[in-house]
Amino acid sequence: MKILLVNDDGLYAKGILSLAERLAQEHSVTVIAPDSERSGSSRSLTFHSALNYMQMAVSENFESYILNGTPSDCTKFGIDTILKGDKPDVVISGINNTCNIGTDIAYSGTVNAALEACMHEVYGIAVSYDCKDGDYSYVADFVAKNLELLIGLLPTDKNTIFNINFPSVPPALKGVRFSTTGDRKYNDEYQYVEGSGYFITGYPLADENNDGNTDVVLNADGYATVSPVRLNFNDTALFEAVKDIKL
Repeated sequence: MKILLVNDDGLYAKGILSLAERLAQEHSVTVIAPDSERSGSSRSLTFHSALNYMQMAVSENFESYILNGTPSDCTKFGIDTILKGDKPDVVISGINNTCNIGTDIAYSGTVNAALEACMHEVYGIAVSYDCKDGDYSYVADFVAKNLELLIGLLPTDKNTIFNINFPSVPPALKGVRFSTTGDRKYNDEYQYVEGSGYFITGYPLADENNDGNTDVVLNADGYATVSPVRLNFNDTALFEAVKDIKL
């Protein structure tokens, strides 16, 4: 299988290197990563400055590149230019070093880099693990062992990705569950730092709107989650309710 591996943490992040080495045991892997930390980039693309890339010698087991763009740029530019004529079978984004659950996915560079694959009719998977400096091998092995199964479960229209989140690894992990995407709210505020400016700070709040099938609740309870996320902005229920109203 041909795999394009991207992230929002940069080429030398432990998560992407661990996943690349594991997947390269069985697949053809190309890594394209931002040249700097790009967390919170959402689906942003680079329109008003030039994109440039450089091949880097990171491992003899896979080709790797850095791009002076966003995570979604890495997917789009990777498919359209670096891998032109050799479209990957799947784009995997991660392994991110914090979870991307609930409504956080609106901001997530990791998740949106996988969603960008849908724009190119390529399967997409996002992978995150709440682990800043630990061992990513368990999560990388999980992805490798389940990759073909997960791709087989995705719709063939390639407009849906799986968003995978591990809050922990064994022995603390209770298991893996398919989930919906929940609500995630914060007590955000902007704090002023003298000589620099304002920085956003905050922490997630408990939200009673989440039921037991959401990634927010299941992650907090010690389960890894696999959430189908679709690239479709239509509110079909509202459309059916208002389509005959005359304005």
